[in-house]
Amino acid sequence: MDDCCAVCAEPLEWVAYGPCLHRDVCSTCVSRLRFICDDRRCCICKTQCDVVFITKALGDYTRMINDFSALPSNIREGKVGSYWYHEDTNAYFDDMDHYKMIKAMCRLSCSVCDKMEEQPHDASRRRERFKNIGQLKGHLFHRHKLHMCSLCLEGRKIFICEQNLYTRAQLNQHISTGDSVVDGSESERGGFMGHPMCEFCRTPFYGDNELYTHMSTEHYTCHICQSIQDIMSTIRIMMT
Repeated sequence: MDDCCAVCAEPLEWVAYGPCLHRDVCSTCVSRLRFICDDRRCCICKTQCDVVFITKALGDYTRMINDFSALPSNIREGKVGSYWYHEDTNAYFDDMDHYKMIKAMCRLSCSVCDKMEEQPHDASRRRERFKNIGQLKGHLFHRHKLHMCSLCLEGRKIFICEQNLYTRAQLNQHISTGDSVVDGSESERGGFMGHPMCEFCRTPFYGDNELYTHMSTEHYTCHICQSIQDIMSTIRIMMT
């Protein structure tokens, strides 16, 4: 059976590892963690990895860099000797195409226009550059009549190119029930049934934790009920 990524459980085709040499997580998950969450620790042992090396996953035959101090330092984006260096993730690649793919995923770009560029007849279309997420959202609305969910944009720790795009009707359905065409089937949604909403001010939140924080800080709660809830939580922990 093929090796799978310890984070996303997808087949391990490209692997990223640091000085701790744990080769169990795919390059996409490691890049997402380093770029989106600014977390430079190994997913397995939590060792701080200032630099990672990304290469083809070949089991015991995976290319190994045992001495990371031997890698070039104080360098910039692009070709470095026999490797390619990506500044945003502090990662070295031994494959140019995979380097370009990860670099593109970290870029602030319109996924609709990117797909158009993949078509031969649109190869000459000039790529629009966006300075911030506000410009991208404006472009999506004015050019494509599409929206990103602001709650998912804040709460889902994924690349911008992985965020779903909705029409206005689809976005409303996504927020209220979570079963828009874009969100996919029930299994694909992973139990998502819409963003929870505050019943007092009718404001939606990304998840239950965010809603709980809002309720605790913006609305009054019964201290007696809260004390009982804390006691019950303690009892459940003691019984496990």
